[in-house]
Amino acid sequence: MQLHIFHQTVFRPQPPPLWYVSDGERSVGPVLTGRLVDHVQAGQVPDWCRVRLTRGRWRKLDFVREISAIKRPMNRPSKAAAKEAFLELSYQTGCIRDEDEFLHETTEAARAMVGGQCAMLHCFQRSVRAMVTRSVVGRIPTERLGQPLPDDDPVLQVARLNRPVFGPPYGPTEDALARRFAYAEGGVGAAAMIPISIDGTVSMMLEVSRPGHAFRRGDLQRAEQLVQRMVRMRSN
Repeated sequence: MQLHIFHQTVFRPQPPPLWYVSDGERSVGPVLTGRLVDHVQAGQVPDWCRVRLTRGRWRKLDFVREISAIKRPMNRPSKAAAKEAFLELSYQTGCIRDEDEFLHETTEAARAMVGGQCAMLHCFQRSVRAMVTRSVVGRIPTERLGQPLPDDDPVLQVARLNRPVFGPPYGPTEDALARRFAYAEGGVGAAAMIPISIDGTVSMMLEVSRPGHAFRRGDLQRAEQLVQRMVRMRSN
């Protein structure tokens, strides 16, 4: 058995979100997410109330993920959670043996976890000493499959620094990432790249996109952990 060392996460820790709550007449806050959930469960915050982050706009109460979760029936896991569990079970029971199938299913599970429309997984291939596209999922052309990323690719250069890329907002690197998904149905409203390091070397790049709003940082981190966990299972 070969042991591999994975970075815990490429995402820097951020302070916890602070919420303001309004019933249409007055606003209260700031309050931490846990306290807000406690007040909702105690019936002290009616369903018609609106919430916003310190610098955000007013949204429905269900916008807070933790509040949405407690209102969801307990016997109905999310599609992303179900897909993740099935992927792990499939691998553990030997249903997934082929390398391409393993990478495809891992990419698909990560795409579902972040709520993406399309996703790609690039893996370092020693034979060509380059990051090669091994999986493409979603309604997007697949001609990039099997092709190496150019050495001067701006997204690859950031990945080598073990740093994620996500937009909006957009700059030159984020634009380069979005162009990979240019032919995705509905266009690209948000895109993200997560580098996956093994034994201190960036060995994979997970890229996701969707036509809607920006990806949640927590979802991207969970997708990162999923890929790390599946690669660890296959390595061991």
